[in-house]
Amino acid sequence: MMFDLELLGRPEGEGERLFIWGRIRLGDFQDEFQVPLYDWAPGDYVAQWIEAAERLVAGDPVVVFLTHMVHPTAPYHMGWPAWREADQVLVQERLFVAEQLPGPFDLERPEVHLGPRREVSDEGLRISQWSVRLGDVADFVTRRRQSSLPA
Repeated sequence: MMFDLELLGRPEGEGERLFIWGRIRLGDFQDEFQVPLYDWAPGDYVAQWIEAAERLVAGDPVVVFLTHMVHPTAPYHMGWPAWREADQVLVQERLFVAEQLPGPFDLERPEVHLGPRREVSDEGLRISQWSVRLGDVADFVTRRRQSSLPA
């Protein structure tokens, strides 16, 4: 099993269409996505991922790894919620639609918008979910912390 979140290459586009590619790895699964660089810089995403992973390893029951943050008041945000269950972490992808949230989107604690973990959608479809070991998340923190140290 493996857990990793990373940014790939250099920013592309310009102005409000500036982005960088990102990739998540959850065991054998991997997905690439565009990470907007409108309000957040690449380092903001990486810092949020490390902070969320540290909280999960330290005992928080759920965190969200944000991967699409344009502005706190944007119509939607995207991320990967991760629920800790003993030594396993269950991960799903989630779209946070602003008009469906009870209040403003909380960038410091996006998990407050999750509600309970679900495995079946309102339409009766199974929600994709991946399982990694908590140790894999701890290894992610170690790797990212080491790569951010000055040489």
